Amino acid sequence: MESTGSTTINPAQDVDLTFSTFNLTNTETVPDNLDHTRFWDFYRGIEPTGSDSEDQQTVAEIRSHVDIFIGATPSDDGTHYVTVRNPLDLMNQVIAYGNVDNFDEGRRYIRQRIADSEAGTYNSRSNGAQIRFTDQAATLDAAPLNDRIWMYPTLDWRYLPQGAEGSGLTEKVYRTIQYVSRSVDDAVKEDQPELLSVLAGSRFDANEFVALGYNAPEYATADYLSRNHGSVELRQDYVDNVDTLFIKSPDQTVLTLGGYSGYSDSDESPDCLRVEMDYPALKVRIFTSNGEPSRIDDPNSDVDGDTIPNPAYCANQETGDEVTAWNAESVSQRQ
Repeated sequence: MESTGSTTINPAQDVDLTFSTFNLTNTETVPDNLDHTRFWDFYRGIEPTGSDSEDQQTVAEIRSHVDIFIGATPSDDGTHYVTVRNPLDLMNQVIAYGNVDNFDEGRRYIRQRIADSEAGTYNSRSNGAQIRFTDQAATLDAAPLNDRIWMYPTLDWRYLPQGAEGSGLTEKVYRTIQYVSRSVDDAVKEDQPELLSVLAGSRFDANEFVALGYNAPEYATADYLSRNHGSVELRQDYVDNVDTLFIKSPDQTVLTLGGYSGYSDSDESPDCLRVEMDYPALKVRIFTSNGEPSRIDDPNSDVDGDTIPNPAYCANQETGDEVTAWNAESVSQRQ
């Protein structure tokens, strides 16, 4: 694995790597490969404690939908996955394993800026640096373009000693990872993988940020967009230990939610579905809405155009508004 040189400020440079495969799985030499993949805790954590068939059907539907976006191969019992293939998890692993000189240099640079209490940024986009990963096996098999070459327009770390005014956040490191599939001719468009793009952000405590190994985030988000199945967004709060999955505009995918909320006999799904996993309480709650905007006109304002969050929209609903909830199995320590 090779990468080019650097500059003294913002050391991001071209990185062009070839892998034997993009597939990630646990091996004898690395038995915990999957532990730090983005959906590992959530995927296992939503397992119901009971045998209620509706709960089990709902969980199976949610997992199957997630599989589309992260390229997961489920275990035989369906409670976890044994393989994933997606740009975010691969990039996360590459960074954590410290096999790329320029990525390592970027983290060392941020670590030094933290020691100096001076803001600093590593940003591939602003330097015009290209990040390209190639799957050797997929290339030899003449796989579709976006199954064998992954391009990352943005890899960004930035250290902010002082947060934005009013945020109350200080001593934080923020990381952004962006993947975008490459354009292809219409004749081969349907042969491409479902995933079109991923945009992921993480926030770290600067005092805990390390230049080598895995950095545990305080908060992380990942937004995945597909060609035929809408998008999903996973928000992870490692302070309060709550994960929230949003399933948006599933289009051709019908999620019946195990028959909850009248969707079992319908040919459409709710256009907003929120799955909340509360790890300390071992509780899963599902909120849905259909045809509801995220914001509505403010009835108490005389100013035209003033809006407020729509309480009927699934993302804005509160505990007690859920269409269903169940007790969840305990999972090993969150990663």
